[in-house]
Parts: sequence; C-alpha cells; structure tokens
Amino acid sequence: MKANERLIYFFEIQVSTNKKTASPPLLVDVIGKLKEALNVSDASLEINKKAAVVEVVEINVNDDAQVATVFIRCSDKNGADVYFANPQLKQSRVERKKEGEGRAFGAHLSISLIPRTLGGNVYCAMLEKVNNVSSTLVARLLQAILRRQYQANPNLFTCDDISGARTRDGRPKQVGFRPMLDFSGLPSDQFIADLEEGTLKEVQLIEEREAKQVGARPWLVEDQQVLRLTAHNSAGVVDRLWDNLTALFAEKAKEGISRARIKFKRADGQMDTVDVDPETGGLLDQRYVKAKKITDIDPPLDECAEGIVAHFAAIMEAELVESR
Repeated sequence: MKANERLIYFFEIQVSTNKKTASPPLLVDVIGKLKEALNVSDASLEINKKAAVVEVVEINVNDDAQVATVFIRCSDKNGADVYFANPQLKQSRVERKKEGEGRAFGAHLSISLIPRTLGGNVYCAMLEKVNNVSSTLVARLLQAILRRQYQANPNLFTCDDISGARTRDGRPKQVGFRPMLDFSGLPSDQFIADLEEGTLKEVQLIEEREAKQVGARPWLVEDQQVLRLTAHNSAGVVDRLWDNLTALFAEKAKEGISRARIKFKRADGQMDTVDVDPETGGLLDQRYVKAKKITDIDPPLDECAEGIVAHFAAIMEAELVESR
C-alpha cells in the first residue's frame, strides 16, 4: 500500500456481557472505561511469548459526530529490520532496532457511538488495514483491558438484574458485570457473489458447551456441539442465498448457536470456508470483509505514529458517519 493510500474495513461491534442477568451497557460508557485504563497506563497486552506488545495509544471522542477514534499500535521485537535502497546511486542502508525496540505498526479504529437500531447493542466501526493489527487482535486487546479492570473491580459496571430479582427490602437486585466487545465484518459484494455464483456444500451450526471430560481421558474435553447440514443442488437454485442463510442463522442464534460455518465451492472450482456470527450475520475473519480504498491522503502516512493522525482520522470519521 502506498504512503498516500489506505484500505479501511467495515465492521460491526456487538456489546454483550459476561453475566446472563445483565443488560449490555452503552458503548460510549465502555469507551470511557478504556480511557480510564489508558490514563493509568494499563491499556496494553503482551503477545507472541512476550516478544510483541499491542496497545491502545490514544482515544479521542467527537461528541458532535458521536464517533470515537482509537489508535492502536503493535510493536514486535521479532519484526524484521527496515531496508532502504537507492538503485540509481547503488546505495543501501538498514535501520536496525535498538535494545528493547520492536518493529511497529499503527492502526486507526473509528467507532460509531450510535447503535445501528434504537436501543440496540450493535455499532458500526471501521478499522484501518495495517500489518500485525487485525480485528481479532484488536478485540483481544480491548477484552484484556476490560477483563483486568473487572478483576480489580467486580462492580466495574452494574445494572438491575434483568430476571427481575429483588433484594429483601424490595429493591431491584444489582448485578456487577464485565462488558464484552465482539467484532464481525460486513460481507463484501465479492463474497456474496462468490457464494451465490458457486455451489453451497455444507453449513455447520456450532453451539459452545461447558467443557466436559471425555470418559477417563482428561486430555480430551467435549466443548462444542456441531449440527452439520449438507446442501444438495444449491447452485443457481436458491434465490438470494446469503439472505436465506443469514435468516437461518438468526433463528438458530436464538436457540444458542454461537457460530455458523459455510463451506462452498467457488465458480473457479476452489473450495472456501467462512465463519459467521449468527446473530449479526457478520463475518469473523477479514478475507471477505467489505473494504474501501482511500487515496490521495495528504500528507502521506507512515507505517506508525505517536498517536491519532488527525487528517486521516477525519477521513475515516466522515466515511463512518456516511455509512452508519
């Protein structure tokens, strides 16, 4: 990618909780807790056997646009040193990492603070495509920050028990909980075309279960139940196949299904597998996620920065507001 170009991915963030009797908080309140962690320098996560660190570097909230911008950086000590060459002058040089340094990449995450539906818990988001900073890693980082806060304070968030339970004096019982943020990508037109022009082979509906040892084998546990559905003669027969599948997934999500998996053969004969969030219909990996190329960024961008790059963050914010 050129220095004046970037690819941004379209995502949805679903806010849920770690307690069945708790209701999801507003995303703006979760962002507030992340800012608190950042203010006390507790917004990072060591990965890859502590050879790399991913961290929240800066958070900015635009109250007028109702958009939060988060700058995330990953620094990897195992990353290759940078090599530069000038063929005309036949000169070259290598920028070597110093002790404690890692090759760094930074990504902007733009998050709408307005839910997609009134009173809902799903929000639009955009993530800049950057090496070493995937949506999976971003979600893992944010979850780790919130988990540490919750461990230090089990009443990090509180709400009335949605079961209607009450205390002895008749007041609503309060539940302390931890919010969870799940990222899923909006499907690209290319994905839907590949699916509907190809041949559906199989659908798996996956339900997570409490881990249970298998017989006398402590090294084996049963933790999922998979319902496998085989497709017959779907090529060119099912109208709006993707819409049909997401409707099925939404029905099954109400029955406890936590993940759906689609296996299909593309028109070029290649087999492909895609995991889907059954509740939102979002994709759980970035390969087929909807994306937009931003060009003519001025001034151009480096691979990383000290924090939010204002002129590029403004571009992402405008794209997010337009698309939500």
